[in-house]
Amino acid sequence: MNCDWVQQNICLYLYNELADDARHEVEQHIQRCKACAAELAEQRDFQVAMNAVPVEEPSASFLASARMRLQESLETAEQHRAWYHRFVVDPTAWLRQMRFSPALAAVLLMVGFGSGLGTMYSALGGAHTSPTKPGTQEASIAGITSIDRQPNSDRVQIHYDRILPESIEGSINDRNIRDLLAFAAKSNVNNAGVRLNSVDLLIGKADDPQAREALTDALRYDSNPGVRLKALEGLGPLVKEDIRVRNAVMEALLNDSNPGVRGGALRALEPVRADSSVRMALQQLAKEDPSDYIRNESQRELASMPNID
Repeated sequence: MNCDWVQQNICLYLYNELADDARHEVEQHIQRCKACAAELAEQRDFQVAMNAVPVEEPSASFLASARMRLQESLETAEQHRAWYHRFVVDPTAWLRQMRFSPALAAVLLMVGFGSGLGTMYSALGGAHTSPTKPGTQEASIAGITSIDRQPNSDRVQIHYDRILPESIEGSINDRNIRDLLAFAAKSNVNNAGVRLNSVDLLIGKADDPQAREALTDALRYDSNPGVRLKALEGLGPLVKEDIRVRNAVMEALLNDSNPGVRGGALRALEPVRADSSVRMALQQLAKEDPSDYIRNESQRELASMPNID
């Protein structure tokens, strides 16, 4: 048992987080070592001082928002972990497998050799191929400058800046058009009018996961209340079927700085007012919300709900 290990674990010792055998070793070492005993005394004094500081309770809205974010993270954590773990986390497993599998090593060698040939062919022969215009996903987009929808059609023209100003025209159903609309909706760099137009166009495609995500981000993070209200308009019909949308609308109800957005969120949540998380939020708002309108409307919603024993 050395001093480095003891000093790294003194904090765990103070908070009774060490196993009994490790705790006994720390106590034996401190009796023999003046430096570690002094470190223990210093950390104990700090613990006493911290315990004397009043603990500030987090607000109910902060707790509700944190719980909703945690729920979303837990819902998606497993699938992200699965592919990440297979391909990134444990490269030594590949090396161990190659060590005992000459066939796999040979295949990887052939793949690497083939990739090298392909790269060389592209470098030497690429000049003979016909040039293609890079997709918008590959472009370095500086910002969306304007969005125009042709009357009585699904045609949309989007002007955006790259290294030089460019534009693209196509149906709102085209993936490149949809990508740019989502980019415009999420980017506070663009002016509010552009963001409002993009959100308005994405409302009709809210069944698309990318469009739904862009609308959710706009509701949560856009600096303009008009854009947030427009995003809420598109997300309102989805609160029943999508828990992420419901959580975003609840966050707007609890935390948005604009009374109009909060009122819109309250009305959007009416179809799911029996949900336990929504009911808890309404109960909190009915008791202490600073807005008379939100407080009264929350009380009215609760009064119209059946009691749960």
